[in-house]
Amino acid sequence: MRSSRTRPAATPVRAASVAAAVLAGGLVAGTMAACSSSQEDSDGDSSTTASAESAESAESSGSTDASGTAPGASTSAAPSGTAEDDASCPVPEDLAQLAGSSLAVGIHGFDDAAAAVDAGVRHIFIGSSTDQSILDGQGDPERSISALKDRARAANEANGGGAELAVSVDEEGGQVQRLSEVIGEVPSAQQLADTMQPDQVTDLFAEHGRKMAELGITQDFAPVVDLAGGEQISDNAIGDRSFSDDPAVVSEYAAAAARGLQQSGITPVIKHFPGHGHATGDSHLGTVTTPPIDQMDADLQPFADLLGDTESDGPGIVVMVGHMQTPGLDGPDAPGESTPASLNPAAYEMLRSGVQDGEGYDGVIFTDDLTGMAAITDLHSGPEAVAAALRAGADAPLTSTDANVQATVDAVVDAVNDGSLDRERLEEASARQCALN
Repeated sequence: MRSSRTRPAATPVRAASVAAAVLAGGLVAGTMAACSSSQEDSDGDSSTTASAESAESAESSGSTDASGTAPGASTSAAPSGTAEDDASCPVPEDLAQLAGSSLAVGIHGFDDAAAAVDAGVRHIFIGSSTDQSILDGQGDPERSISALKDRARAANEANGGGAELAVSVDEEGGQVQRLSEVIGEVPSAQQLADTMQPDQVTDLFAEHGRKMAELGITQDFAPVVDLAGGEQISDNAIGDRSFSDDPAVVSEYAAAAARGLQQSGITPVIKHFPGHGHATGDSHLGTVTTPPIDQMDADLQPFADLLGDTESDGPGIVVMVGHMQTPGLDGPDAPGESTPASLNPAAYEMLRSGVQDGEGYDGVIFTDDLTGMAAITDLHSGPEAVAAALRAGADAPLTSTDANVQATVDAVVDAVNDGSLDRERLEEASARQCALN
């Protein structure tokens, strides 16, 4: 807990005003606008800790111009999903390709990434075990992220359109950084809030984001907007990954970090909804339970602040759902006290209808890693968990580097064929990803 610690003097920002301040600064929230007109109605982070290492989970252009801004990315954060994109972003007609297009998958290197792209996957995740020679400028150009993006574009052209290839990574700072050996280190969220003002954090993440974009990265699974509920990361897997135990401070600094990422053309993914800060335990290792949902107003506040402004709809910031079991967050046949949020329809419904009575969020929703964290794997196989997450309302179920992509695609196809997963739900997820990418 750090509310009693002294931070640098900064202009006070009330939690309720953060969304407006973010909009003024150019940060906008994720949407599916690019594909909405082509559809009748149109949506892991497994962080490595001292106790468990797992790929964490999910865009903009992967290269930069001379100014350091990704080509096509506006420093004013104008939405990239526009009506002009509709014709080039249809969902795949082939069911297996459609299933692939709804996934976000961890990769080891070029070969398994290429196989995933060929299976229809349009989101790959750079994890702690990924061969970093695949990053642009770090190895053979023909076996690079840019080559994979070209491969996806060629497949899209042959199929009449489709999503660009998104490439994500965990670059929170502090204990969770995957690219530090290539682009340098960033202090932890706690250190940033304790030693820097928000505008300095924006500048820091803008520069760090430009370095990521040069490597081909398009999305960063950061910042963490969980409250500080324990001093050590072993307390609840958060520790100094949190900016503060004060939701207003978390909202202020998370908005600053997210704004910096977007200025560099990187899409920020805030996590872990509905809030991991006061959860008991580490979801990498087993079941994690939060306080009852009616006691989580403070935990929910940063999500409401950063996602709740309808005027800021655009492909600028998206959200990840964690695996916490939350009493009172009850969905159909999914009691919150025994159902991980990532598999619980009530968690997705809260985001869609509006957190804390705010405006509903219509952008992409990721899950935390479904195949490398015991909070899920103790209950389901990876492919089963992915199908369950899609059914619950996820748009981008995340799997780790060791997941079997083909088995996962097959499980989703089987779920559609046996009627346990509506094809329309799959199309909705694919359309949202396509609009974001």
